[in-house]
Amino acid sequence: MTQYSVSFFYNKIGDAMIIYIDLIIIINFFVDALLLISVDLLLKRKTNFKKIIYASLIGSFSTLSLFIIKSSLILLIFKLVISIIMVLTAFKYESFKYFKDNLFWLYVVSIILGGSIYLLNNQITLINNGLVFDKNGLKINFILLLVIAPIILYKYIKFQKGFKDTYSNYYDVDIYYMGEKISETGFLDTGNKLIDPYFGRPIILVNKNLVIKEVKTFFIPYQVINNKGLLEVFKPEKVIINKKKIKKVLIGLSDVSLNGVKILLNTEAL
Repeated sequence: MTQYSVSFFYNKIGDAMIIYIDLIIIINFFVDALLLISVDLLLKRKTNFKKIIYASLIGSFSTLSLFIIKSSLILLIFKLVISIIMVLTAFKYESFKYFKDNLFWLYVVSIILGGSIYLLNNQITLINNGLVFDKNGLKINFILLLVIAPIILYKYIKFQKGFKDTYSNYYDVDIYYMGEKISETGFLDTGNKLIDPYFGRPIILVNKNLVIKEVKTFFIPYQVINNKGLLEVFKPEKVIINKKKIKKVLIGLSDVSLNGVKILLNTEAL
């Protein structure tokens, strides 16, 4: 399925070219398995490893189509069909969205890995005859594919998980007060557990510079680790977080600013 760079593993002897079909199959099996494992980890599918092996075998043997199919359009359609079969083999069919996500991320990680290998190959390899073999023997491209590919995918998966963990905590926040509206991005701060000690209302911290109109405030006592005091708060007309109306919350005025975000949401408010 992958067929990176050229997918020809060859050795030049004079004007003749020897194509290493066994190596084509082995390398594509290795890369297909890496891609399917990456999808499994990214989407937390927890599929049986045997299914990944079977799907990788289907993808690797499909590379033989390069020597049979001459039409570029037919070859493209064939690759798409093989991709679908691989996804269904590895992850089954639960729903269309489930299937679509699996197929989409298979192509995403394929593009990430293929682009990275291509870039590294152009930067490091001075002579580029095919992908792996030339008359001087094993080229550095081969080492890149076997050693660097798992590292690239590991770093990409780690980055994606960190990205999702971070940005899943960002929310669209609308705060209405005194005929005014504050529309900002809020961050769900698990450390913000401030509660009104009188009525048990959760407190959303807002940078006081966002409040442009004078509003009636009052003070409530608060206590956090190694700090306690009085916090200026007011009761908003309404608060909408990701289009969901939140009831019985207070807005606490502070100097909060976290990576440009000026609203810290309370876990108790959601």
